Amino acid sequence: MGTPNEALAVAFEAERPHLLSVASRILGSSLDAHDVVQEAWWRFSNHDLSEIDNPQAWLTTAVTRLSIDQLRRSRRTAQPVAEADLRAAAEAASPEDIVVLAAELTEAFTVVLDSLTPEQRVALILHDVFAMPFDEVAHVLGTTPGSAKKLASRARGRLRSDQGYRLHSAAELMAARRVVDAFLHAAQQGDVATLVNVLHPEVTRTADPQAIPPGAPRHLAGVAAVVQETRALRENARTAHLTTILGRPGIAVVHDGAVTAALVIDVVDGRVHHYDVVADPHRLSQLHIEDGAW
Repeated sequence: MGTPNEALAVAFEAERPHLLSVASRILGSSLDAHDVVQEAWWRFSNHDLSEIDNPQAWLTTAVTRLSIDQLRRSRRTAQPVAEADLRAAAEAASPEDIVVLAAELTEAFTVVLDSLTPEQRVALILHDVFAMPFDEVAHVLGTTPGSAKKLASRARGRLRSDQGYRLHSAAELMAARRVVDAFLHAAQQGDVATLVNVLHPEVTRTADPQAIPPGAPRHLAGVAAVVQETRALRENARTAHLTTILGRPGIAVVHDGAVTAALVIDVVDGRVHHYDVVADPHRLSQLHIEDGAW
């Protein structure tokens, strides 16, 4: 049987990749994220694992609070993060959702969030993306549920007025991911019936010249045209993978471990409404594509 310290280390290492993902997307810096996660480990290691009902949520709450502190320091308004009682939030949080949805916070999203205060930024992320209730958001921020709600509301207003940015909810992102996954599998299998079902009646497709055969149109419209092309290019779909592009579910076409094309997809009313096939090297370099096991 391992020692208590060994049990803590095992529990922490199991969560380290997810903690780094959450911290790096809140902070926009991999280096800062590693520092925050290391600090969370130091605090975690000073506890008895038997006293923590939910290590995943405890660590996520700790990393979130430390990230707030780091954001404040970066803006020269540092305030110490209280050790506080993390157990209450750990019991109520939804760590499984946090693990899945952390991947949807991308570099592009972090850039947009830079105009917000640390408190607004975290309130928006925890509630609108992680679907955390405002009473739990308030606990993390050390404020009241009413104040937490106002922080998120002001953040949304700032983003919409300054950036025209629409923040997708957790439910929307999960639903869109299922649609894109169905589209990919249908394309790989040549399943016409599923393709017709998953494509919006007004679907359109745009593409870089590098992504399509010579002479093929750069713009397609309508289910019939898109299905016909998808079947013709079925071989390309065999090396495609579901991924996250600019904070939304998308598809990466991979050859020899490198992404050679990316499908940036818009889902409307539960169907693929438009997708852009990006294969131009410069355009590809501008996309933030989550790394995958390919």
